[in-house]
Amino acid sequence: MNQLKSILGSLIEPLTKPETYQALLSNLIMIIVYIIVAFIVIRIANKVIEQFFKVQNKGRKANKKRSQTLVSLVQNVVTYVVWFIVVTTILSRLGIKVEGIIASAGVVGLAVGFGAQTVVKDIITGFFIIFENQFDVGDYVKINSGGTTVAEGTVKSIGLRSTRVNTISGELTVLPNGSMGEITNYSVTNGAAIVAIPIAVSENVDKVEEQLKELFTAMRSKYYLFITTPEFIGVDSFTRDELILRISAETIPGEGASGARILRREIQHFFNVKGIEVPQPTMVQNDANNQ
Repeated sequence: MNQLKSILGSLIEPLTKPETYQALLSNLIMIIVYIIVAFIVIRIANKVIEQFFKVQNKGRKANKKRSQTLVSLVQNVVTYVVWFIVVTTILSRLGIKVEGIIASAGVVGLAVGFGAQTVVKDIITGFFIIFENQFDVGDYVKINSGGTTVAEGTVKSIGLRSTRVNTISGELTVLPNGSMGEITNYSVTNGAAIVAIPIAVSENVDKVEEQLKELFTAMRSKYYLFITTPEFIGVDSFTRDELILRISAETIPGEGASGARILRREIQHFFNVKGIEVPQPTMVQNDANNQ
């Protein structure tokens, strides 16, 4: 009984001393200061990183998306480093030996590492995706895994562990980097808009070609996505009722499908204005019914 009273007394005694509350208040104030300083440092560092990459790539439009990717990555790394320093500083101020925690964490981390091989694989894959420049933020990609398409859309962010892809229908897909197999990047090389346009077989192909050249010249200056002036490739095929004309144009990366839709719309409107005939369905009579 006396031993229990002694233990309780040793626990309660510090609470009766003003020095205890002074030390507690001092530590609390310093912890708040550390946290505020951390937010300020991170904010300033993020601004400096953005300005650095902006200056480095001034006038280089091709590197804009690459810079956006690296800015996000470097900012994340800086944030982790700053908060690690703040947490270890706070623990040291509270009298906790950080060295012992780090040593223990190393042993525990080694044990956990054997069961976290997937995470390690994700990080290594993410490292190579970023530094091999396989794709950047803003690129339109199709990602396969095991022969199946798991995501197709615009890349929203790239991290060391996962990548976020915004699909064409609006969903946000988060993919572990280690799960990615074949990656098709539609934003690296120029696109191709290729369309097949039918006209009536009675039309003069040479005349139609000359008229289309005027339209294509106007389209080249009207739409920014066309890198080259659309051109008439030739007659792709013909039947008793129609001729199929092949039209082609080079577009900026990732805009081949959009360019093809624009070509079809403009050519259809042009045919209506110029009176160029398109194939019409024909009625075929059954002679047996007339007998």
